Order: sequence, then structure tokens, then C-alpha cells
Amino acid sequence: MTNTTPPSGPISLADVRHALADTDPSSTNAGALRKIMGRGSYATIQKHLDAIRQERAPVVPVAPGTTPAPPADAVAAIWGAAYAAAQVLTLGRLEIVTAERDAARAQVAAQAQDVASLAAEVDAGAETVTAALSAKQQLETTVENHQAEIVRLTGELERVTRETTTAAELAEREAQIKLQTLQTVLDKAIHEVSDYKSLLARLTPSKG
Repeated sequence: MTNTTPPSGPISLADVRHALADTDPSSTNAGALRKIMGRGSYATIQKHLDAIRQERAPVVPVAPGTTPAPPADAVAAIWGAAYAAAQVLTLGRLEIVTAERDAARAQVAAQAQDVASLAAEVDAGAETVTAALSAKQQLETTVENHQAEIVRLTGELERVTRETTTAAELAEREAQIKLQTLQTVLDKAIHEVSDYKSLLARLTPSKG
């Protein structure tokens, strides 16, 4: 340790580092450093000395078999990928059902026009009444079938929409639970590391 600190001004962390030089911070104390610097409060010197000791303290190794808490970025990436995949699947199904419904509606509209045209022809020509009525009945039956299909597809669309909403809410709840669990594990790990450091500081002998 050297006594080359400026003679005035508040004691800084750099002043304490300079006074320590190559000395192990665990082998000295605030009183010895104050004698070297010739000034400063014991509380300020002790605060800077504790900070230097913490910086130079050895890293407590993780116990074998202990699983560290996953990074928050990794959890966010996993959740984002899972949610995106669910959206792709549900939106794809919604597009298919919607397209089928729209196609059925268009076909019903076209066939309704055919029915109207056929009815006009029936009124104009009595000789074609029997054949026209048969064709009209077939078209009406087809229209009714397509209308039933529209009802079915509309119900399917509503069901898929409900399932999509439920799946999204469930995924959000599960992600929240996982994040809370991970946060609890992380908080516990941080607390344990703090306890290890405090124990190490108490067990380290103090000279001077």
C-alpha cells in the first residue's frame, strides 16, 4: 500500500484503490487505509473497501446437478414461437372454412338465378311444364342443401373461432404461470448467491 492520495477532497473509490495498491482487500481494514491516506471518514473508507472486496471475491460455483434459471430472453423466444405456430394453424383453418362458406354462398346465388329463369320459362311454355318443374324441384333441393351447408359451415366457423380464443387464453395463462415459476426460481437463486457471498465475507479473516 502507498501513501500518494491527494491531501484534500472527499474520499473516493479510486482513492481507496490507490491506497490498497496490490494489497489483498481482505487483509486490511478501514483504520489501516485511513492511516495511509491521512484523511477521510472510517464509514466512507469501509464502504469503498467493502465494494472492492465484493468485486474481488471469488465466484461461488454452482452445485453439481443444479439447473440454472433460464434467461428471460429464451423464455420470451419459446413463448413467441409457440404462439406464432398456434396462430398459423388456427388462422389457416379459419381461412379454409371461410372460403368454403363464401363459395357455397356464391353457388347458391347462381343457382337461385337459375331457378328464377327456369320459372319464367315454365310460365311461357306449357309444353315444357313437366320437365321444367322437375328441374326446378331439383334446383330448389340443391339450393336447400347448399343453404344447409352454409349453416353447417357457419357453425364450424363459430366453433373454430371459439376454440382459437380459448386456446390463446390458455396459452397466455400457461405462459404466465411458467414465467412466474421461472421468476421464483431466479429470485431464490439470487437470494442463495447473496447468502453465499455474505457467508464468505464473514468467514474471510480480517487482518489489521
